[in-house]
Amino acid sequence: MILKRIIFRFGIIFVCLLATTISFGVNPEPSEAEKLEYKQDRAGIKALEKSFKPGPVNNLTEYEKFADEILKKWNQRNKEYYARLMLEVCGPLSSGRFNEERQYDVARRYALSALSEPNEIPLEVELELTGHIMTDTVTPRAPKGQDWAERRKKDVEIRLHAWRRLVGSIDPNWDPNDLPVINLVPPLATGLPSGVAPEAIKDPKLRTEYEAAIEKNRQKAERYSQQYRLRMWLKRFPKRAEEYIIQAYSKPPFNVEELKRYFEKYSIDEKTPARILDAVTKNMQEQAEKIPK
Repeated sequence: MILKRIIFRFGIIFVCLLATTISFGVNPEPSEAEKLEYKQDRAGIKALEKSFKPGPVNNLTEYEKFADEILKKWNQRNKEYYARLMLEVCGPLSSGRFNEERQYDVARRYALSALSEPNEIPLEVELELTGHIMTDTVTPRAPKGQDWAERRKKDVEIRLHAWRRLVGSIDPNWDPNDLPVINLVPPLATGLPSGVAPEAIKDPKLRTEYEAAIEKNRQKAERYSQQYRLRMWLKRFPKRAEEYIIQAYSKPPFNVEELKRYFEKYSIDEKTPARILDAVTKNMQEQAEKIPK
């Protein structure tokens, strides 16, 4: 019975994931023409990515021209589609396909453009785009001084916004054992088997009752999938964000007061800011002690 329940649960989750791949957004329903255009452009990005070969043979400049065309076409249109397309664009750039140091800066630029209005795109897309917001801190090309300080502010603010939004989207009352149903049983008076299409029910009242039950179960399945996925994000995103923030503000120019202001703006919980600020302060003190007097 336990094994059957586990299989059933993951079957439900898989079905929910398929059902909410695009629909878990915040934009108005796009037209059929816009849906088709989006699918074509997304397929175009994937086809180009498949053509890439390992090594330095891929032309980053040509890829930028292609990506810029996508940007110009979509950046003033459906925000969700635009963000998803930019996410596809960033994939090859962050994977090292071009063997050029600046490819990560290019990925950062496209990701930032899609995150200009983060509340207008699905949370999960925001979280994924945040992974492309990185600033080089180790190579000779790494920014320094005020240039680094400005980039750091944007990198950290992007992470704190996504972090706060993630925490705020978690439903503390969600019960992982309260699963939606794969095949609903129609009203007993119909005598029909579970999972039957509503059209098979001749009685209008019973058919309406069954359709309402199906819609309620669909919403439950979508909610279940959403909360399940967000908890997967909660297991990894905060840890990575915290590590990045500590690392970023442990490098000069030091600015603990600025970091404190960000925590006031993007309140997450009581313990996290204190823990991060303590770590940053400790790292600053250790670096100060290493400076010859």
